Amino acid sequence: ATTIISPPHHAVVNFNGGGVSSNTEEEEEPAAPQHHYHQHRRRNLKSSSWSPYLTNETKQELLFVPDEPQTLSANKVTTYFCVFYEVPADQDYHVVGWEAVIPPVSQRTLHHSIMMTCRTRDTPWGAYIGARPVTNGQRVPCEPMPPSACDTMIGGWTPGGWGNGPNGAFRTPSDAGFRVGPGRKFVVVQYHHNNESLDANNTSQAGFRLQITPDLRKADVGEMQLGPIAVGFAIPPARRNNNNNNDDDDVVDVVHTCTWNADPTDAWAFRSHAHALCTRQYSIVRRSSGNDTNGNVAYLGDTSPFTYHSQPLVGLDPPTRIERGDVLETHCLYERGERWTAGGLSTSDEMCIRHVLISPDVERAGAPFCWGRITETAGWSEEAQ
Repeated sequence: ATTIISPPHHAVVNFNGGGVSSNTEEEEEPAAPQHHYHQHRRRNLKSSSWSPYLTNETKQELLFVPDEPQTLSANKVTTYFCVFYEVPADQDYHVVGWEAVIPPVSQRTLHHSIMMTCRTRDTPWGAYIGARPVTNGQRVPCEPMPPSACDTMIGGWTPGGWGNGPNGAFRTPSDAGFRVGPGRKFVVVQYHHNNESLDANNTSQAGFRLQITPDLRKADVGEMQLGPIAVGFAIPPARRNNNNNNDDDDVVDVVHTCTWNADPTDAWAFRSHAHALCTRQYSIVRRSSGNDTNGNVAYLGDTSPFTYHSQPLVGLDPPTRIERGDVLETHCLYERGERWTAGGLSTSDEMCIRHVLISPDVERAGAPFCWGRITETAGWSEEAQ
């Protein structure tokens, strides 16, 4: 049976102004005896005001919002589209903060929006992302994902926000930022709307407000995505016991494992994404060397309980070191529903995605994904009870 890990609880630390709040609450719980963990504190990446960490930086604010409301189809429940936005390209910049701009009318149908930087090239005929010509404010279909050259997620929004308040405000660590500039002169914002009412009057004019600085910080921030994402797994319907109730242990554990084949880096924040059946998501690092001072397993974040209506970014304090050859193992636990539920792109399907922010960013094949193996186990393991 698959072992379901029970890591300790950690203090929640709110980002406040330019530093870390001292208001924390500790709750200790012993880890499962067969494993050892780095002792992390969880810290919600939230800020009480929209301001950067460093006051001595030169800053510029960019607003990425469609000029006109975007009409949703009255014939489709699920709609994906992308809008491209140009960033300054006279030099390299670091994105050091952002805030989602989500009008109430957009919140009725918006499942998520994500913001990614794109590798670009300039020609006498204009700018290109891969083979696609691109202009500022251009809307294109992008289901399920933006072009493959748009490979670094720098921000997003899901119900509950990723930071402070319903829209969220986020800032990178004081020594790192997401690089944009001549080689990445476009940001793409992907929107996924769930128009269940098929209302032709539903529109979207959501977007993001960014802060960038020309004063480059020590390291670039990178992003990786763990888990099977939306393919290769399915959750069977609930089993019934003699009283026609669901079995108490009727839980499916979808496990994704991959190997880190790149230079060392530090993971300092994570975010879980799934849909209605998910109850918990967590990741661990199984050390290839066995030389870690806390054993050969390190903690890479736990969202328990998981709820679709709150999917914030959560910091790892201290960061988790990832070395070449380490195995990254992600678990998504689901309650069984009334029907078969497959991984997919609709809100009525399921997903299993673990976004992890790292610095420094390092070259790796297949980025931002970590390709690996998917296994699926029904029922809780004895070790987890």
